[in-house]
Amino acid sequence: MKKIITLLFVCFVASGAYAQSLSFGIRGGVNIAKESVSSSGVSISTDSKAGLMLGTYLTVMTSEKFGFQPELVYSSFGGSATINGQTATDNYNYLSLPVMLRFNASENISIQAGPQLGFLLSAKSSVGSQSIDVKDQMNGIDFGAAFGLGFDFGSFNAGARYYLGLSNVIKNVPTGFDIKQTNTAIQLFVGYTLFKQ
Repeated sequence: MKKIITLLFVCFVASGAYAQSLSFGIRGGVNIAKESVSSSGVSISTDSKAGLMLGTYLTVMTSEKFGFQPELVYSSFGGSATINGQTATDNYNYLSLPVMLRFNASENISIQAGPQLGFLLSAKSSVGSQSIDVKDQMNGIDFGAAFGLGFDFGSFNAGARYYLGLSNVIKNVPTGFDIKQTNTAIQLFVGYTLFKQ
């Protein structure tokens, strides 16, 4: 948590020094998430699972066209699959820190891309009505990249983004096994700007 606070502080200090314009707002939407599992060159994906995303964003434009956008977002990831007629679902909740580079393609449309760091808050797997906590089997940090489009309409905004997990979320893979599990998601959201200068 100290690392998160330090990173946010650095972002705010840097934004004040280099910003041509600055805005802060809140955002909410849905993560349409999947898990991708690969082993020995073979890769499979789970079915999609819809989850919540809520957070804040700081848009720092260093020129009319270019800027960056650090965010702090609660995000739900995971996936589902049907096993022997029963639905198995993984629910992973993260506190995510995307830092998006932003290019304003027009007055209302922006192209965004950048790294995202996720800190695992909880992880549960369920089959039917039974659920177990699997947080101790998961790595505490998920790293990946996000890219997409943003749309601005006065104080309101919306966006569509794709998140591609790059790190293995499984902890302590047994020796001799080449297993990697990553998070992916399509993110759809709307936001509202609370402050702008």
